[in-house]
Amino acid sequence: MKYFFLVICTCSILISCNKKKTIESVNTNNSKDSLTYQPKVPGSKWTYQRSLNGVIHSTYNVTRLDYDSTINGKAYRVFNSEVEGHQYFRQDGNKYYIVLTAAANMTETNLIDADKNIGDTWVGAVNGTDTYEYTMVDKIPVYNLDGFTFKNVLKIHSKRKDQNNNVTLEGDTWYAQGVGQILSTGTIVGQSVEIKVITVDLK
Repeated sequence: MKYFFLVICTCSILISCNKKKTIESVNTNNSKDSLTYQPKVPGSKWTYQRSLNGVIHSTYNVTRLDYDSTINGKAYRVFNSEVEGHQYFRQDGNKYYIVLTAAANMTETNLIDADKNIGDTWVGAVNGTDTYEYTMVDKIPVYNLDGFTFKNVLKIHSKRKDQNNNVTLEGDTWYAQGVGQILSTGTIVGQSVEIKVITVDLK
């Protein structure tokens, strides 16, 4: 699911030399969330593979828990990531928000706006001296990844800028309708990072 900035920030330098995997299974199970870019039925589970400089680093699971939480007066669906711990998500129409859990005031950021046109840019959040900026790079009706076909995929470029407008973190994330985050690529400290979905099991 997602959450490119949060996951990238925790990448360590330890690398295993395992062979890169391809997608094993995508079971949408006729989920009632087939039109959303972040399915939220409790029990739904995503497995991601994280690679650093083209070498697999680890795999981890993200699971939708069976309860919600209120933060700063807003209700969020709660997910658990084996990398990041609890993550908080909400949808408002075609806009999708997460909480920057590392921020002292639990800042909300608008990481997806499905109504934006290709080339449109928006500010998702301002957290202290950092600005989170997003651009709709592409809207892809049919997208193939490892032989699996995903429909209505949004490719969004994200940047974190400091107070001097320097880019401190950036990358691209692909979100598939009815599935969620399927791929993220970016750089951190001069190293390339890829996060790719391996299995999806929606409820």
